[in-house]
Amino acid sequence: MSCLPSPLPHDTTSCHALIEQLAADLSAAHRRNTELELSHQLHCDELNAELSRHKKLIAELEQTVENLAADNQLLKRSLFGSRRERYTEDDPAQLLLFDAASLQPEQAAEPETEPLSPPPQKRTSKGRQPRVFPEFLQRERQEHLLDDAEIPEEMRDNPQVRRFFKKVSEQIEVIPLQLKVVEHYQEVLALDRAHETTQIITATRPPTLIQSFAGVSLLSHLAVCRFADHLPYYRIEEILGRAGVFISRSTQLRWMRGLALGVAPLVELMWQRVLLSQIIAMDETPVKELSGVGAARTGYLWAGVGDAQHPYDCFFYSSDRRAINPQDLLQGYRGYLLTDAYVGYERLGQLQPEIISASCWAHSRRKFDECHLLGPTDKTRTVLGYIRQLFDLEDVFRPYSDEQRLAARLAQSQPIVESLQKWLEDEQLRQLPKSKLRGAINYMLNRWDSFTRFLESGAIPLDNNAAERAVKFPILGRKAWLFVGNHQAGETAATLFTLTKTCNRHRIEPFAYLQDVFARLPTMTPEELPALLPDRWILEHPEHLIDQRVQEALDRAQRKREQRAERRQARGAA
Repeated sequence: MSCLPSPLPHDTTSCHALIEQLAADLSAAHRRNTELELSHQLHCDELNAELSRHKKLIAELEQTVENLAADNQLLKRSLFGSRRERYTEDDPAQLLLFDAASLQPEQAAEPETEPLSPPPQKRTSKGRQPRVFPEFLQRERQEHLLDDAEIPEEMRDNPQVRRFFKKVSEQIEVIPLQLKVVEHYQEVLALDRAHETTQIITATRPPTLIQSFAGVSLLSHLAVCRFADHLPYYRIEEILGRAGVFISRSTQLRWMRGLALGVAPLVELMWQRVLLSQIIAMDETPVKELSGVGAARTGYLWAGVGDAQHPYDCFFYSSDRRAINPQDLLQGYRGYLLTDAYVGYERLGQLQPEIISASCWAHSRRKFDECHLLGPTDKTRTVLGYIRQLFDLEDVFRPYSDEQRLAARLAQSQPIVESLQKWLEDEQLRQLPKSKLRGAINYMLNRWDSFTRFLESGAIPLDNNAAERAVKFPILGRKAWLFVGNHQAGETAATLFTLTKTCNRHRIEPFAYLQDVFARLPTMTPEELPALLPDRWILEHPEHLIDQRVQEALDRAQRKREQRAERRQARGAA
């Protein structure tokens, strides 16, 4: 702005000119001030926008740090923590947090004829029991004689002295792997005829699954080592080398491929029987597949487990996890499919209406258990308490028939399920969209119909543990053999895992079963194949049932039932 002249003008014209100049200066000052205000406002807006971006970034980073910390904690638990999934309250005296009074009196009360918790029997220590070895083991008598120095003078050559032996102990000895060569001779009849001709008749050798210098017992031994004992081929190569024979890994793999092709009709028959099941449990596990030099991709072993009337654990291999794989396997199946929440399984119900999806409660419990591990709250205790009640009831219902179990579920489990649904729906609205608890709640509510399938049939299990046990069988081996060489090797593994895992399910000695299958299968017609199904085969060969393992499993299951009954009784007393 211009400075005022000094002295000020006294004439009108000069005053008007001065006023106009001052007005112009004032207007220019206003414009500059407005521009500065606009510039300042724009700068403030930019700073506010930048501040908002930084706040959002900080929130995202905090969420990332929180998620990474949670993943780290869960990873530590998986590596070093307890494997037990059963939920117990932090305070043993604390009752379940859901309102039991909200149930109807007739629902909350325990039926007189079917008590919730049978009184547990107090276990008493049996002390150290003598080891009893199987009778079929070869026995060798070894006598320990007295030295002459140990015999008193008056007992030497005394006819009144009685001499006998007493059995004081038994020891197990091992005979290392022994190989033998079986020389095959074919009988030949020759008859010289006229015109210098000779008629020759040669005995026919029995057919074999594959043409090789390995006999049936060696092939069975290799299959058991690889697909039941989970030894990689290079270790089998070294073991056979110590016995005096070198059989390369490539040769073993070629033999196993031939065996897999030979037993394919039997495995296909087992799968067709599984497709007749009322419930099929399925799961899958990744396997690294070498697709070229220096390259690898992830293949998958799919496990399909039949019900008690069709007791076979079947495996299939694919080079990817596309949904088309289970669709092809279950083509034509009508019944319940018990799985996890993999989208490939969930689409089956839409593409094939005959397949009814049922979800695994153990998977949902794990999600809430993760939330509880990261920060125990009343909410996590509540939902885990609901789920634990359902599993406790299933433990009580275990000896029931399917019809009795369904009636018991409708009377006792359904009220708990309805209360849990209401709690989940109410809590879903209170949780932040990206919280882990909200994610676990969404996981259940989005699949609520499939989670409640067990209320439609007493044959549907509450969890998918049968399929998980099946896939754990090759997982044990995966830690040793690491990968499959190609797609064919994956198919070979799936076929032979089907036989060895089904033997494991029925507690059948796998070597005896495979040896009989490899020997008899080449001469059998399709109509005779059912005789080689493991559940039928063991009825004809009961001597190959691993009795000790069966009894151990029964005893272990009984101990677990007693422990659970004691826990239920303790919670009831609290």
